[in-house]
This record gives sequence, C-alpha cells and structure tokens, in this order.
Amino acid sequence: SISQAWSSSPSFFSCSTKRFEVLLIVKVSSKLIQTIMEEEQLYLTPEKKWPVEKEVYRRKFSIILERLKEYGKSEKGYVKAEELLEDLYIIQESFALHQPKAHQQKDLQKLIRQVQLFGFHLATLDIRNHSGEHESAIDEILRKVGITDDYKNLPENEKLGILESVLKDPRPILLLNEDYSKETQEMISTFTMIREAHKKFGERAINVYLISMTRSPSDILEVLVLAKEAGIYRLHADGTVESHLNVAPLLETIEDLIAGPEIVETLFRMPVYREHLRRHNDQQEIMLGYSDGSKDGGTLTANWKLFKAQREIHQMASNYQIGLKFFHGRGGSLGRGGGPLNKSILSQPAETLGDGVKITEQGEVLSSRYLLEDIAYRSLEQATSTLLMAIAHISKDISEHKEERSLWESSMEEISAISLAKYQSLVFNDPDFMTYFKEATPLNEIGNLKIGSRPMSRKNKTTFENLRAIPWVFAWTQSRQLLPAWYASGTGLSEFANQKQGNIEILKQMYAKWPFFRSTIDNLQMALMKADLTTAREYSSLVENEAIGNRIYQNIKEEYDKTKAILLEITGIEELLDHTPTIQESVYRRNPYVDPLNFFQVELIKQLREQEIPDKELMNQVLLTINGIAAGLRNTG
Repeated sequence: SISQAWSSSPSFFSCSTKRFEVLLIVKVSSKLIQTIMEEEQLYLTPEKKWPVEKEVYRRKFSIILERLKEYGKSEKGYVKAEELLEDLYIIQESFALHQPKAHQQKDLQKLIRQVQLFGFHLATLDIRNHSGEHESAIDEILRKVGITDDYKNLPENEKLGILESVLKDPRPILLLNEDYSKETQEMISTFTMIREAHKKFGERAINVYLISMTRSPSDILEVLVLAKEAGIYRLHADGTVESHLNVAPLLETIEDLIAGPEIVETLFRMPVYREHLRRHNDQQEIMLGYSDGSKDGGTLTANWKLFKAQREIHQMASNYQIGLKFFHGRGGSLGRGGGPLNKSILSQPAETLGDGVKITEQGEVLSSRYLLEDIAYRSLEQATSTLLMAIAHISKDISEHKEERSLWESSMEEISAISLAKYQSLVFNDPDFMTYFKEATPLNEIGNLKIGSRPMSRKNKTTFENLRAIPWVFAWTQSRQLLPAWYASGTGLSEFANQKQGNIEILKQMYAKWPFFRSTIDNLQMALMKADLTTAREYSSLVENEAIGNRIYQNIKEEYDKTKAILLEITGIEELLDHTPTIQESVYRRNPYVDPLNFFQVELIKQLREQEIPDKELMNQVLLTINGIAAGLRNTG
C-alpha cells in the first residue's frame, strides 16, 4: 500500500518534447515541506535524497519507507503506529489543497484505514489466565519479601488491604535474583512479555487481560500488582496512575454470576482502582462465560443468571458513571451459548445494548460463517443491523410491557430455581452419574483427538469439577444426547405451568413478547431436534453396569419427552422448529447421514474397550467416526 500511494502521488506534472518542457506547479502544504526538510537530514542518506524543488510526495514517502525499514531496529524507525498515521494525515491534508473535492486518493485512504485498524500489531490479542494461578504467584512473592506468610488463606478484606498498599508503593516487591517456583516464574514472564509487546508493537497489541474464574475483587487487584512489577502499571507521586493494561473479570459459574455485581462494585469504590479506570477512559470490560455456568446449573438457569448479571452490573456501573463493554464468551454449540448471533444480541437486556459488545466466534463457526465472502458479509450485516435496530428501540423496549416484565422476570426466577434443582439432582447428587457420563459417551476416546489448545481437564484429573466445558459438551453431542443444551428445562417450564391456572398463558405471552425468552425457547427446540434419544439408547449399552445405564438413560428420556411437550405447548406448533422450516429441513436431511456413524462408533468403542492394550488402528477408526459425527451435526463443543 505504501508503494502504491508513493507511485501515484506526484507533486508536479511535466510534459516534454524536443523543443520545450512545461511544468505545472501545484500548491502543497507548508507543513509537509517543513517535515521533509527536517526529516531528510535524519532519515535519508545523500544518495537517497531527491532534489529540493521536486517530487515532494515521493520524498515524503521515501522517508516513511526508511522509517518503516528501521522499525524495531534503531532509533530512526517509528516507535508507534500513531507516528506513521500522523505522517499520512499530513500528506492527506496537503493533497486536498490541490485536488478537486470529488477526487479522492483511494490508495492513501485505504492505507490510512489499514494503519488505524491494524497499527503495527495486525490483530489485538487478549491474555487469559486462571485466578488461582495469579493468587499462587502473589502468595509466593509476598512471602519472599516478608509481607505475609499465608496470603492465600487471608480474609478477603485483608487481601485487598495488602494489595492496595503494594499498588500505592512505587517500590518493587520482586527480588531480581530470587529463586521463584517454575509456575511463578512463568507468570512473571507473561507480564514481561506483555511489556515487551507494548514496546515493540504498541499498547493495542495486547489490550485486555482476562481473569478466568473471577470470584472476588482481590482476583483483579492481583493482576494489577503483577502488572506493576512488570512496569505496565505505575502510581506517580501526584497520585495519578499510568496503566497500560485493561483488566477484565470473567464471570463463569452460577455463583460467580450472582456475585458479579458486588465484586465489580467493590472495585469501583476503591480509589486505586478508579485511578486505573480513569487511564482507560472510565471503561470496564466484563467477560461473561456461557460454558461453565451451563455445566454447573443447566442451560436455562445459566441463561437467566447471565441476563440478570448483565442488567445488575449495568445499573450499578451507571451509578458510578463507568462505561461497560460486555464480552460474550459464547461457544459454537448450544450447550455453550451458541445459536443464531442476531437472536443472541436481541435477547440481551435492553439497557445493556448501548454498552460495548464483544463476542467470541469458535473455530467451527468461523468456517461456516466467514469462509465464503458472501456469507461472511451477510453474517456481519445481520449482526450489525440487529445491534443498530435494537439500540434505536432501547427506550421503547424498557418502557413497553413494564408491568408485564416484572411478572415475567419473577416467573423466570421460579422456573430457574426448579430447573436448577432438577439439573443438580442428576449431575451432582446421583452417585452413578459420572460413571454413566464416562461410559455412555466417547469421552475418553475424545482425549486422543489432535485438536484443542488445552487438556480435557484442569489439573489432569477427570472429575466433574476439573473437566473443561468443551469435552463435556462434545461428548454429550457425540452420543446424540446433547444433555447440556436442554436437560432440566422441561421440568422447570412444565412444573411452573402446572402450579396454577393461567401460568401456561404467561409462558405463551413471554414467548410472544420477550426476546430473551423467545431466544431461549427456540434454542431449546434446536437442541431437541439435534438430539436423538433412539440413537442415544445404543450408547447406554456401553455402561458396564446395565442397571446404571438403563436407569439414567430412562431419566434423560423422560426429561426429553417432558421438554418437547412443554415447548410445543408454549409455541403452539405441532413439531419442533415448525416456525423455521429451513432449519428444520436442514436437520431432517443431515440426521439420517449421521445415524449410521453413531452405530459404527458404539460398536467400535465396545471392541476398543474390551482390549487391554488399545489397538491403534481401531482407535483411528473411532476417531474417524467422531470427526464425521461432529461434521454432520456441525459442531464439536
């Protein structure tokens, strides 16, 4: 782009014949001339300099090219992308002095836009680590300098007091030659890397640090302390803060979503954290996890707690005049917050649609939505238009159905509580559940796939608590049970409907008028359509204890039937997805091609598990069926 702009921006036009030469002199910016005169001495060698009176644009671009070549090598190079932008703006302003207004320098405009978007870093990266890892590192660092011997076990208010005092003290607490544990050294190296990335590529290269499993305000301050030790955060003598890293809590579990507003408000009340936010224009990013909440409490309860957390955090932040950006960590599958993006946007609390929105797209979704240009354009167009239309109707959405909304929300609270109890009665309280899950799904075989950036379980222990959400959802999807995407919803909805006369009408009204509830119900329909309990019955035969397999399968089958019946009653349709025949037909066409793969998979897994030493070829055949089923159902986890 630099070369294109350089070659198409002459500062004069000449016409020559054997008898005469005509020069058309044009007016250029004095600021442009001044910068060229000053910079040529610094950046160009004598043989690269152009005559003073000629080719001012080419001379300027020659300087830009030299500074780009020296970027990261010497002091002659650009230090940050904003310096390059400033040079391009000077050229653009000068160009406007001698060109008709209708004539636009498209190559130059494109180049400016590229630098605005991508700087010297191309794509902004987020760093994400678990809160427990930060706590362990801080615990060791504080112990080494004698501040406290047992930071981990201190009450939360004492933790906050220590962290705040460390942030207010300009002196470092890291001991340069101290022998820290491997884990602490790795954490220190992460923040050192962020500092170096900022120095080389600009602050936008790494702008946000995400904290998984945020459960208390100290989880956020611990990251600021580590940033301080790396020189990314500084408190000056006048009380102002220099902070180059935005810290974002990730609220994942049901408990964390409930506690989220209080966690964030505690931080907003702390002067040291407010100073940090001022450096970021009083903007706070909050990431919302869709996977672990669904894994802990079921999809219906998780969606409701996510909805409530957003609205409560928004209302609280408004009181402190803090702007928000909600980062939706949605997965590709329904059990991890997947589904149509435009419907997901509309289902958010109306008040929060004016806040910033950031959304993850999983690998399998990237290819289906953005591989082909026309489909990519349509996907982005749908998301953008939906957001703009929703924002335009915010005040109407909040005021409309005001009295009804209070009834709807209290109803959702009841439904969520019933659903949560049903979900946990199986997942947490049934002693045979994990046996069924491990044996009636290809969970262990999935671990042999060469996919994924992380191991299946945290701490390498395949307990329910340590199991990551992706293999949890993937295994249920493979066995066609899709339990995380719908289980316990039927009990919550049907028991509420049967509590008293008129409740079913309330549910129908909620579906007709409340985007959140409509999106939730439609996603449940999609999940039931993709599930196949007849095929799932074959997987239950993989459970060694036949009684356990039959009992838990029957539990799941009864809940499936109950969920389907109440969904059809609420929506007033005869078959699932009758309101979206295109999607319905797509699922009908795909399923018959996937079914044989499931039967092959069950038989192959039986043979594989009977072997003391697994046969590699047999394992490869199982893995092929896993890939085929994932492709047919169009998601993994």
